[in-house]
Formats: sequence, C-alpha cells, structure tokens
Amino acid sequence: MSILSTLSAHRRATVAGAIVLVLLVLGGYVLFRPSGTQYVTAVAARGDIQQTVEAVGTVTSEHDLALQFPASGIVSEVDVQQGDRVEMGQVLARLRAGNFAAAVAIQSAALQVAQANLQKVEEGMRPQDLAIAQANVANKQAALQAAQSAYDSSSQNLLQAQDQLTTLQQEADTSLLGQANTAKSSISTQLVTAETALASVQGMLTRTEVNDAIALSKPGQDATINMLRSSALDSIAKARSAATIAAKYQDVLMALQSAQSALNDASSVVDQMYALIDSLTETQFFNSSVREADKASLSAQRASIQGALGTLTSVSSSLQSASAGYDTRISAAQAAVTADQGAKDKASADVLTYKTALQAQQADLVSKQAPPRDTDLATARAQVQQASAALAQAASLYDDTVLRAPVSGVITNVNIKAGESLPMGAAIALLGDTPFRVQIDVSEVDVPKLAVSASGTIDLDAFPDVHYKVRLSEVDTSPTLVDGVSKYQAKLDFVFPHPELKIGMTGDVTILTGERKNVITIPGRAVITKATGQKTVRILGKNKTVTEQSVTTGMEGQSGDVEVTSGLSGGETIVVLTK
Repeated sequence: MSILSTLSAHRRATVAGAIVLVLLVLGGYVLFRPSGTQYVTAVAARGDIQQTVEAVGTVTSEHDLALQFPASGIVSEVDVQQGDRVEMGQVLARLRAGNFAAAVAIQSAALQVAQANLQKVEEGMRPQDLAIAQANVANKQAALQAAQSAYDSSSQNLLQAQDQLTTLQQEADTSLLGQANTAKSSISTQLVTAETALASVQGMLTRTEVNDAIALSKPGQDATINMLRSSALDSIAKARSAATIAAKYQDVLMALQSAQSALNDASSVVDQMYALIDSLTETQFFNSSVREADKASLSAQRASIQGALGTLTSVSSSLQSASAGYDTRISAAQAAVTADQGAKDKASADVLTYKTALQAQQADLVSKQAPPRDTDLATARAQVQQASAALAQAASLYDDTVLRAPVSGVITNVNIKAGESLPMGAAIALLGDTPFRVQIDVSEVDVPKLAVSASGTIDLDAFPDVHYKVRLSEVDTSPTLVDGVSKYQAKLDFVFPHPELKIGMTGDVTILTGERKNVITIPGRAVITKATGQKTVRILGKNKTVTEQSVTTGMEGQSGDVEVTSGLSGGETIVVLTK
C-alpha cells in the first residue's frame, strides 16, 4: 500500500521514468541485435588486362671478360697494367714457351718427311721393292692352298661323323622300340593307380561325417589337401602327355621320371589325408570304427602307389640298362661330330684369313707394278697436308702461350707477375667496349610466361626517376641454384644505348608477358575453385540473393584481376568477400 501511494503521489515522474526505460531497452536492442550478411562486391567490367613478371635486375656487360691462358706454365712477361686502354689483338702477357717451340721444330721435320715421301711416289717404285712384293704373294698363295686342303678334309670328316651318329641313333631307337613302348604302357597303367588313390581321397573329403569332423577339429585342412590333390593331378596329366608324345627312348626315360614324380606327389597327398584322418576328434558319426576303416583304405591306396612306383622304377632301370651301351656310343659319336665341326670352323676361318691376306698382297704387288696413280699421289699429298696441319697445331699451341686482347677495352685487373706460376682464377680482367645488358633470376613459376623479344622496363636505384626500356633476349634452359633455390637466368638488352650506366647497378625489372584488350575482368579473389577443379563465382542479385555461376578464367593480371573467358557477359555484381 505504501508503494502504491508513493507512485500515485508521483504520477508524472513515474510515467516519465517508464518512457525512459522503454527507450533504453529499444536502443539496446537496436545496438546489439545480430546484423544481416554484408558483402564486399565488384562489378564484372570490360577492360584491358596485363600480365607481367617482376624481378631484381643487375647491369652487366657481355664483354666483362676474365682472360686466361689456354696453356699452363710460368709467366715470362706482363705488358699491361690496371687501367690501360688496349686494342683487339694487342699482346697482354706471355708464358715461357720452350717446349712448344721444340714441338714446332719436330712437326716441321715431319712435314719435310712427308714431302720427301711425295717425291718418292712421284718418281715410282724401285726393283728391290717389287721383288719383295712378288715373294709375299707367293707365300700367301701357298698358305691359302694348305688352309683350303685342311678345310676340305675336315668337311669330309664331319659328314662321316654325322652319318655315323645318325645311324647309331636310328639303331638305338629301333632296338629299344619294344622296351620303350612297354615303358609307355606301364606309365599309363601306373598313373591310373595314382588317380584311383586321389579319387579315394576326394571321396573321403566329400563325406558328411568327415567334413563335420574336420570343421570341428581341423578347419581348413581339407582345402590344403584339395590343393595338393589338384597339383598332383596336374603332374599326372603332364606325365601322361609326355609319355604319349615320346618318340625316342630318351624321351621315354624322361617321361618315366615325370611319372615317378607324379606318383610321389600322389603318395604325399595320401599321407597327408592319412595324418588328417588319424588326428580328427571323434564325433557322433565319425567314430573309431569309421576312422580305422578310412585309415585302412588309405593304407591300401598308399601301398598301391608304392607298388606302382616300384614297377616304374624297375621299368626305368631295365630301359636304362638296355640303352647304356648305346648312350656311350652315341656320346662318343657326338663328341666326334663336335671335334670335326670345330676343325672345319677353324679351317674355314684360316681360308678366309689367307684369302684376305693374299688379296692384300696381290693388291700391293699390282700397285707396285703400276705407275704412280692419281690416288697414290693424292694420298702422299694428303700426308703432306696432314703434316702441315700438325705443324699448324703445334704453332697454335705455341701461340697459346701469348695472351691477347679478344676485344678493345680497358684492363680492370692484373693477377699475374713475371716469374710466377699462373693463378687458379683469371690472369687479366678486361672490360670490353660493348653495350650494357640486364641480368635477372626468374622463378620456376614465371619462366613459362617469358618469351624472347618481350618488352619491359627497369627502374635503377641510381636513377629512380628514369624508366629504361629493355627487351628480353635470352632465357637459360637449365636452372641455377641461387641461395639454395632453383632459378633461371635471363638477359635483357637496352632498347637505347645509355653510356651513363655502370656495371653492377641494380633495379626493379618489369617484363610484359601478356595482354588482353576489351575483356571481362573480376578480382581474382572472387573465383572459387572446387575440389573437382570447377571454377565458380557468386553473383549478387537485386533482391540480395546470391547465386553461383560456373566460369572459365584466362590471364591473371598484375593487379590481382583475372580474365573471364566464359560464364559472364559483363555488368554482373560479383561477391568478393562475405562478412
């Protein structure tokens, strides 16, 4: 009652306070309520776009030369000093050249010998040389006749040895034909024994009581035995095939070995099955009586296989015994054929060798008997030319002891003194009179953008207000490590000469690598690349709705803009960022 009376007494103040409270609540809601989505946008507009490659460039000279002697040695004299102006071909320094001077003298003497030989050819052959050539021809003819006789004899011996071997093999095949056919029949019969045993194993594995017992105590063992059984059946099939196609007793012996191996494989399968049956836990249906019956059956199959093995062993031993004598005689005949073939091959090689030697000697005799030919004269003259070339080479090596200026220019450094050995580095440094160039190191990413003859500018630190025009002239095809990073060196030429430049000046290089005129461009940040590789942009509609549009992009500009080749027509409002 006291509160109500107080409010009633101060009605105006109460109303005013309530209004203020309502306004504060409304203001707080306006200030702190969640704001709507805000977009940073750009308009897809038509315009020009340029692509550039930027790098730090250094002013160089193509003829900033580090001169070295082609030869090594002791410095004899130095004729220039730092700062001297020299002309092309001027002598800068010399080495001691005693050895090279001696080489020139030796080659000069060799030239005189070649010239004397040319004179000899022009005058013709002496009678003594002609007689020696005739004797050499007669000697090679006799050697060739002996080699030909040896070849004929060895050929006849080889034919006889081959006939003897063929006759002996035919005799052996005919004599052993009956035993070979008996062995083949025995192989077929005994392999049936192995197949019967494997069929018995398969029958046991398919019985329900055996399968249940295996699943209870030895799961998976039936699969192993089946795999071994299949392998044994393959061996049996191969052995039977070998016996069927065997034509000679040697082939039958090999078929017997294959059949014995197949029987052993089958015996191993029976043994595995016996061990499995013996180790199975008894069940309601697989009791001791069933086990013993199966073991007895398997023992009988194993005994049958062993009997078959014994039969094949006996047949094989009998055939081997019968063929042993023939094998020895056949081996001896084969050895004789091999020896006679070797003798024939050697005689054939000797005939070829002596034919070649005789032809060479006959050609030499003909050449000596004939007057000097144009070819002989040409050869002798070529030898003179060769000696002249060797003399020129020796003179060139001698000349390598003289260091000359390759171009006109100024000596910038002299690293040698008379009486000292040559240093490891340059002997003399020369700055030639040549236009300046700019060298830059380009990253792997930017190299594919560069094309020779591309234009650009360099802003040198020494001349900050001048934009020097340059043109790309060279790009290395292999990288160079710069601070551990692979870079590609490129060189640019100044479009106009600039005598005010100095080697070593640096500045920022900008190369124009591409340009598009009147194309649709948008900020590169607005392009979204999905996991599939598809590129899209978001378009903001008039009612603040955002839709995605697939686009194809082209060139990327230096300011971060990108060319859109399809997907936009221009004028669309593109969402760059979302707040």
